[in-house]
Amino acid sequence: MFRFGLAGALALGFSISADARQGEVVPLEYFATYSAVSNVALSPDGEYLALRRLTARDGNYIVEVRRTDNLAGDPVRLGAERMDILNVSWISPEYLLVNFRQQIRDRIEGVNQGVYGFRQAIVHHSGRGGFRRVSDDFDIVRRVAEDPDHIIIRTAGLDSDDDIEDIGSRSINSVTNPDFYRYNVETGRQQRILRASERFFNYELDQNGNPRFASSLDTGSETVSYFWRPDPDDTRWREVMSWSLTEYDRYGQSGVSVVGFDPDDSSRAYVLAHNGENTIGAHIMDLRTGNIVRTIYQREDVDILGPIFEPDIDREAELAGFSFYADGQLQRAFIDERTASIQNMVDAAFPDTRNTVYSCVNNCSQMLVFSQSSQEPGVYYYIENGQPVVIGRQYPQLLDAALGRETFINYTSRDGRNIPAILTLPPFGEAPYPLVVVPHGGPWVAENRAYDEWVSVLANRGYMVMQPQYRGSEGYGLDHWLSSWGQWGITMSDDKDDGVRYLIDQGLADPDEIAMFGWSYGGYAAFAAAVRQPPVYNCVIAGAGVSDLDVIQRDFGNSPIQRELIAEGYAGMSPNEFAEDIRIPILIIHGEVDQRVPQYQSQFMIRAMQRNSIPHRYVELPDADHFSNTLNFDNQLTLFRELTGWLANECGMATDQNPPRQGSGQN
Repeated sequence: MFRFGLAGALALGFSISADARQGEVVPLEYFATYSAVSNVALSPDGEYLALRRLTARDGNYIVEVRRTDNLAGDPVRLGAERMDILNVSWISPEYLLVNFRQQIRDRIEGVNQGVYGFRQAIVHHSGRGGFRRVSDDFDIVRRVAEDPDHIIIRTAGLDSDDDIEDIGSRSINSVTNPDFYRYNVETGRQQRILRASERFFNYELDQNGNPRFASSLDTGSETVSYFWRPDPDDTRWREVMSWSLTEYDRYGQSGVSVVGFDPDDSSRAYVLAHNGENTIGAHIMDLRTGNIVRTIYQREDVDILGPIFEPDIDREAELAGFSFYADGQLQRAFIDERTASIQNMVDAAFPDTRNTVYSCVNNCSQMLVFSQSSQEPGVYYYIENGQPVVIGRQYPQLLDAALGRETFINYTSRDGRNIPAILTLPPFGEAPYPLVVVPHGGPWVAENRAYDEWVSVLANRGYMVMQPQYRGSEGYGLDHWLSSWGQWGITMSDDKDDGVRYLIDQGLADPDEIAMFGWSYGGYAAFAAAVRQPPVYNCVIAGAGVSDLDVIQRDFGNSPIQRELIAEGYAGMSPNEFAEDIRIPILIIHGEVDQRVPQYQSQFMIRAMQRNSIPHRYVELPDADHFSNTLNFDNQLTLFRELTGWLANECGMATDQNPPRQGSGQN
């Protein structure tokens, strides 16, 4: 049962006895603790700051609201009696949207059907009137700066636990494709502005909140078509172009993503597309013809990943540029000189961190900035008239901690492909270092340089960490992505092993001290590394890993088209079929209620090892789902203790900062 209410007497926070210092080994408890401050947000009128603040090391967040003209004054504090607060954001100058989570069942009900339920509520920044519940499918599509009392939403008024067979007179389409409404944030009244068509998905709205662009899927021909609505007062749509879902190898046929509309010409849109090239670029499309009329920015080495808008939240923000990852970190290509100038000024003020201007008001005289690096886990600044104030650090206990030195490398795979990688050098000792390879999950995701507590734990214990951007990693062009198809455990694993060989050849890695630790697809990669011959690694640690590709294809193939793509892409070697080849120690860790990669994937591997009398260790994390925000303090601490103990004991990779200990061993 979900219950909302204003918190009563709440502690201001929790404390840790001392900060970490450079040159010291940081207690694992420091890394296992949730972020102390998060979701800091500036109100659209600039009068308030809202944030989540931790009150206990294992969770229990509250919302704090502070006046910007009196940040040291007593804040308004809001909490929930039985639910975890996941997020807080402003939806108007007066009102906040708060997202909650609660465990509602003991077992998962299937893939992507977990044990946690989610709720949303709107609340006045003063707490007046308490939380006003909104439906689970309440989706904010757009804030309209010129009308701060209203937002544009999509909803069918349904909750996640509603029975789809008991939806009264509503059609199934109203559930899967809800209508658009103008919603009054104070009264809760809503007025429909567009009835969604059963044909369309991925609607895009113009600057005034009018749906103007949409996509349609023909499952028979496996074709996506794009439609444009020239007149916001006319419900008729005009087809712009179409492309085949199954022809990814044709750069010019791989679709577009609309990220904005030309404010001076409503028939033109800003789009991200390949446009005949290997990488995704930013272009202008004529919606009347479906033709690209101008390329704004495109690189040969990496994809453009998304748009950047002006940071102003007290007016309608225009498109200001585009973001991409190069050299492993977020970079920006601006088309707006003012936004570029603001970013340059912030970077000059904080030169040692990667800085994001979250928002600003009053012509950016008031500004909210988030700064982060491998050495700075994250700090929020409120800047008014050029004067910065620290609102809070995500992990204050790690201030000045020895977290490693991060760099970016490129090496060549055995078949000639360039493989980028993030490399973190330990703050202790000299090369050659013991190496832990940490492949990212996904695998079809982009990874950038930022603070990573798992990497920081390892670096602080004296290990060098490599995060390879193996084939299949997004952001490096279509060829890099497509070359992963059907190559799980084959060339995708070659890429990781070739990175190890490169670091050994460079004199950076000790060839006798190599391990792999990964989660999700990274856990699969660790399973694959354990069975591949000859062994490259002393040991592996597989977290929430896939071991049977046939089953994961079945679990993820929810539609005919998806089944076809998954069957082709998620193919290769299933490690559980080769368990008899394992010759190295293997630690398996899995969340008790993992919905994305259910626990049976680890059990497939365990049973295969048991049949072949292969020693191993299995650790289950109670009440943990697949995602890191469900790993509570105790789970994180268990993970870190098992990981570091395995490296020191079973892997033979003890360091001065991570000596051997009792309590680790194989089953």
